[in-house]
Amino acid sequence: MGRLTDELVSLIGRQVRDAGIVVWYDPEEVYSTVSESLTIPGATVLHLRDSFFELRERIEPFLEFVGDGGRLNDEVATSPKLIIYVPREQREARNALIEAECAGAVMRPAAELPERNTSLKVIAERVFRNIAPDQAAKIADDVEQKRHSLEELDRMAEMFGEISSGAVKLIFETASAADVALAFAATDSYDGPIQSKQALPELANIFKMDLGIEIDQSEPLNAIRSSIRRTMLLCEFISCLPRGAAPKQLSSLSFPNGERQLEMIRQICKQWRNRADYRESYVEAARTVERDASVEHFDLDPSLLVEVETFSSVETRLLLHGEQCILSSDPALALDVARKRKDSFWCMQEPTSQLRWSLIETAARLMIAASSIKKELKAIKRDPVAMVAAYVDGLKGESSADPMAWSMMDTYHRHLERQYTTFDLEIGGEHDLLEQVINRARQTYMDIVSVCVEAFTAALEATDFAIKGSLIQREIFSTVVAPLMKQTKSAEAKVAYVLVDAMRFEMGRELVDGLGDEFDINLQPAIAQLPSITEVGMSALLPGAETGLELVAAGVSKVAIKIGSNIFKDRASRVKHFQQTVEGALVHLKLNDLMKPSKKLRDEIMKSDFVLVTSQEIDRRGEEADDEDEARRYMDEVLDKLRRGIRRLASMGVTDFVITADHGHLFGESIESGMKIDAPGGNTVDLHRRVWIGRGGSSGATSVRIPVSRVGLGGDLELVFPRSLACFTAKGGSTSFFHGSASFQELVIPVAVLKAKRVQPTTANAVVTLSIERPRITTRFFSVAAQYSVTDLFGPNERRVKIIAKSGKKEVGGAVMAAYGFEEGAQEIILHKDKPNAITVMLTDDSDLKTLSIHIIDAVTQVELNRLADISVDLAM
Repeated sequence: MGRLTDELVSLIGRQVRDAGIVVWYDPEEVYSTVSESLTIPGATVLHLRDSFFELRERIEPFLEFVGDGGRLNDEVATSPKLIIYVPREQREARNALIEAECAGAVMRPAAELPERNTSLKVIAERVFRNIAPDQAAKIADDVEQKRHSLEELDRMAEMFGEISSGAVKLIFETASAADVALAFAATDSYDGPIQSKQALPELANIFKMDLGIEIDQSEPLNAIRSSIRRTMLLCEFISCLPRGAAPKQLSSLSFPNGERQLEMIRQICKQWRNRADYRESYVEAARTVERDASVEHFDLDPSLLVEVETFSSVETRLLLHGEQCILSSDPALALDVARKRKDSFWCMQEPTSQLRWSLIETAARLMIAASSIKKELKAIKRDPVAMVAAYVDGLKGESSADPMAWSMMDTYHRHLERQYTTFDLEIGGEHDLLEQVINRARQTYMDIVSVCVEAFTAALEATDFAIKGSLIQREIFSTVVAPLMKQTKSAEAKVAYVLVDAMRFEMGRELVDGLGDEFDINLQPAIAQLPSITEVGMSALLPGAETGLELVAAGVSKVAIKIGSNIFKDRASRVKHFQQTVEGALVHLKLNDLMKPSKKLRDEIMKSDFVLVTSQEIDRRGEEADDEDEARRYMDEVLDKLRRGIRRLASMGVTDFVITADHGHLFGESIESGMKIDAPGGNTVDLHRRVWIGRGGSSGATSVRIPVSRVGLGGDLELVFPRSLACFTAKGGSTSFFHGSASFQELVIPVAVLKAKRVQPTTANAVVTLSIERPRITTRFFSVAAQYSVTDLFGPNERRVKIIAKSGKKEVGGAVMAAYGFEEGAQEIILHKDKPNAITVMLTDDSDLKTLSIHIIDAVTQVELNRLADISVDLAM
């Protein structure tokens, strides 16, 4: 048994001695293993098995000694000794054990009497207060957060040798051998007292007895320290490898053999890395030992290094290993390694490694999703209803217990491209494998999208372009928005209708995923009106669209939609229609207006009955941007702006939101010559890369020609779509961003209905800390650490934040990755209570920077929670 187990057994033994009968409640089953092997001299141990009735039956013989009122009978010479172990809460017994409780003692967590309190936190604090007083509070806190089991605590307690007296205890002010060893290895600040008090022999004895390390006392203290560092670091390295896997280069070195000593060395090294005041010395020591021992040349299978954090070269080898796994068609292994390593120590020291792991993780997820879709495409019924359901929710069936939505592949691809735009690719070969991974993932994505486009187009053609049972775009206002307006008309409420140009279904899902704490959310797919272009889709979202739409020519190379006698060809005409048809006070604004709304606009919103928000950023950037990377970065910024805009509107009295889009988009590789097909010719009214609109001409087997009536539009025009990912040869515009046709990505749009919750503001005493390890920023990428804690008992377990870098009032950077909780779309970070998070920040504008500040902001309220000011910047270094 370990020290904590001994302490627990001792507590129980004293209660048996004093009270005879002990009813021991263990609701979290922390001590289930101990209870099975518990032996108290002369005592019987009974366990709750099937029911309390069955347990009472086994207790009855012992209760013969108990009289009225739960007292022992006077004539009983010897009190019964009985321990009743119940892995439940006391209240769950419903007084079934009341006689035993009254006759004896009740032991349980949080018992009022300390000697009957079995809380693991209390026992841990009591034990470690004696053997490691400096760490007792931290260990107790870790136990409260359920970070350690009883077995782990017993092992930890074995590590801490006790120094009862002597010069070493006076010098280091601790009785813990582990703390002494760490302090001596990490710093030379104790060297003077060690020499003046002639404490080296005592120190040497501690290293020998507790760590199994022999030191040469004739050497200078710095030489001794270097030797200890080398032994401990290489020992930790070897001990983290499977038995027998140590590299031959270290076969002649002498290392401790005892498991207790090895465990102590591992814990010392781990603490050395994690303590902010010692971390810099760890980095220096690890790099020195790594260089001197030529660790990077050790002949080891990288798969054996996944649990090793000792040296930075391990990270490099594992990064290459993860990339090679993807190229070797084992993305599942790459994903497993990436998830384990993304929050490793060296990722905090070298933020580009964290970004690189994120690229590997996202590429692996994309490859896994693509493989799943390829397999499921062979099994799915070629019916557009079933295919849309698979795209939105995944293919459900006996073989798919946890189906993956096909649209997740689009999300992974979008994240991959955004991450890759932020990554600084090294010239000279260091990132050759990574480039191959990105190219492989891109090609895989385009291949699967191409297969899906062909299958979905064929299914649509076979069903006369009807997707039965689906919400169609021209019915969104009449079936979703109008009923909400009626509901809110009689209440103190108002509706916002948010129309986002080119927002795909998967982007809508990511948008609302981060709003669940603040809103009740209903997200469903709708089918956009073909052709999936802005003039058609935005008009299909108008009041009255359900009565019928007619596609008409509107000047040179332009089309418009006609509803009744009104023709809509641009935003101005559509907004005017809203103003003429919607009852009550309407305010129209663009998404950017919500970022810093003027007082006049805020007053208008608060007095309005209906808010119309339009956003053209995704479509405009995608079609007009000369820089593809810039377009990708901005698309995710739109999700951030949308979240902020929705929250701001909610703060100004908007209670209900409907968020949707005119169409989606494809954004992949640039069009190659082999992907281009000729337009049909004839009388061309409008030509996009993915749709031809006009009359006459000819079309071959590579395209589909239909009259507009076949997709529910009035008019005499015809539509021609490519059957595949091919595009028509058209002038201008982007060669990698397009829409107009009938792929999932272009046709399936989100309809998100949000209702603001009546959330009471938290009164918890919350603290968010922010720290940076190095006082000077010398690269575009750097790490900060954030931690959220609550001193009140019932504070929230999570906090959603954003990280922003500023130079004066100008925003010059933000978070691009975190060890956990990072949301790619809006770049928000979820902090878990009492769990530190390593966050990678990228400077997006580094021109003439001398100093900057880092701000951590509540993502919901936009209130600043903390900041680091006046950080020096010297990128020339």
